[in-house]
Amino acid sequence: MSLGQALRQLRKQKGFTLAELAQRTDSYVGNLSRIERDISRPSLDLLYRISESLNFSLAEVFSISELDNRAQNPDQIALNTIFISLLEKDRDLLVAFAKLLRERAGSSPEEIMIESGHIPSESREEIDSESKRSWK
Repeated sequence: MSLGQALRQLRKQKGFTLAELAQRTDSYVGNLSRIERDISRPSLDLLYRISESLNFSLAEVFSISELDNRAQNPDQIALNTIFISLLEKDRDLLVAFAKLLRERAGSSPEEIMIESGHIPSESREEIDSESKRSWK
């Protein structure tokens, strides 16, 4: 099911007309109609307002629709929803962290070095024991 079809299904499930939803989302009937017919795609801001007006989370909207006819991983949907809600500077931080995780996934435990000067001495033993457990 496409995003537009999912939005139409959710709108009808709540018993709203396009006019009612347009008023609730500060949008236009024609715009929402084109979105539901998959002629155009909503901005993230409008998609958020639509989902909020229908009392559904973005994760629920995405889980109902299978974008590009692919089943979505629930963790991916949750991550996308969190990403959308973050401030831009925090999005940049999350992307940088994800890149570090990807690099770590391709590295062996011996290649991952933590500089001891940045870790308080009482925390070193905890980190060492946690690292050993996570690599087993």
